[in-house]
Amino acid sequence: MNINDIMQIANGYLENNTVFEIPYNLFLQPQGRNLYNHLVRENVLPGRFGVYIWENSITNEVVYIGMAGRVKTNGQMGSHSLINRLVASRGRVNGLDILTNDFVFNYMQNNNVNTLTFHILYTTNQTPPSYLESVLLYNFYTQNGVLPKLNNAF
Repeated sequence: MNINDIMQIANGYLENNTVFEIPYNLFLQPQGRNLYNHLVRENVLPGRFGVYIWENSITNEVVYIGMAGRVKTNGQMGSHSLINRLVASRGRVNGLDILTNDFVFNYMQNNNVNTLTFHILYTTNQTPPSYLESVLLYNFYTQNGVLPKLNNAF
């Protein structure tokens, strides 16, 4: 399943989308982690929710499908916005928080990835990001028999 397949499935659930690239050499510059955060903040609409997809720019392999934002009991969106999710902690490893910028850098370094393309899909107000993420992961799984390599579970 490639990004074109994903976009075809997601199209009816989206208000808009953004695409930008994160080059590996960004992290090799002084303050590379901060430059990553700046690129995210510069390219992602603030306060918005939806789904994000990471694609290896050379092989076109979709390596991750994630979401930001949950519907609260009162029907309002809550939790992390897309920007916050893409710069926040991805969890703890050996007692230390791993920020997304470190996670992306480590993945790119360990897998010899020169550039990741970030596809940001802004969902409509009627589409919970978790629903669209589930639909996309389900379709990815049924077509490939596996999840994207960075998705741990579905």
